[in-house]
Amino acid sequence: MSSRIEPDDKIVDRLEWQLASEFRRREHLKPAPGRIAVPRSVVALSLAAGVLLMGVAATKAADLIKDSWRKKIEVARLETEVRIKTAFLELKKDRAAQAESRYSIGLVSEDEALVAKLGADRAAADREISVLDLEEAKESGEAPRNEIYAPLVGGRDFVGERLGIEKKVLQADLDLRRARTESALRHQVDLGLAPKSALSEFAAMLAGQEAGLEDIENRLALRQRFLAGEISAGEMEIQARMSAAEKELREAQSSIDTIRPRLEDLRAKAAAGLVEIDEVKGWELGLSAAQAKADLALQEIEILKTIR
Repeated sequence: MSSRIEPDDKIVDRLEWQLASEFRRREHLKPAPGRIAVPRSVVALSLAAGVLLMGVAATKAADLIKDSWRKKIEVARLETEVRIKTAFLELKKDRAAQAESRYSIGLVSEDEALVAKLGADRAAADREISVLDLEEAKESGEAPRNEIYAPLVGGRDFVGERLGIEKKVLQADLDLRRARTESALRHQVDLGLAPKSALSEFAAMLAGQEAGLEDIENRLALRQRFLAGEISAGEMEIQARMSAAEKELREAQSSIDTIRPRLEDLRAKAAAGLVEIDEVKGWELGLSAAQAKADLALQEIEILKTIR
């Protein structure tokens, strides 16, 4: 009997199958050489996420480009505004100096010199505010925000700084009028050079300015409370509107107190044929407008009281 066995085809096929199975088993147990088989669903999700992230990145890039050109335009606009207001300030300062010099030698009245001085102060404040606007735009890349509930920009309170400038110029205006105009006006009334009604008109004008100053002080106080987290934006808006309405009421009442005596005097003169009736009608219209503003402010105050 021969010791050599000739395997038939079935044995060979079976052996090949066993060897292939063992090979696949061992290959499966080996560490991955850098490529991992991933389910198709995971691949699809990964591709979708990649596309989405690419879209977000593209959007962010577009936003940056957009913000960049908007910032450039806003900064250019405000730089131009600062240059214009700087030139305007120099003009106002020259006129104020000339008016003061002429007043000192009696060529112009004190009122004219005062108006020139106040005009220069106002121009200086306007330029200072424009410089603040420019600094805010450079920091934020956006147009300056002046809402009382606007956030800080780079840790800086531009809203409060602007309100502080407004307060400073109003206070200086008020102090100057009290120091120079009131005493001179009283002297004129005592000499009979001005009617007594001029004093009441001047007092009414001061009351209107005091109302504006008080409104700014209220807004500054609200701003500080908001930044300290003591009041919400909604609550602050209501209180700010209340303060503004109260200011409008005081200013309207100031106008009424100023116009009414002047109108009574004009009516008497018109009855005597000393002035045209059209002039009386003009002052009557002014009184009606002031009264309408006062009524509107009262309505707003009553509405705001119901939601406080």
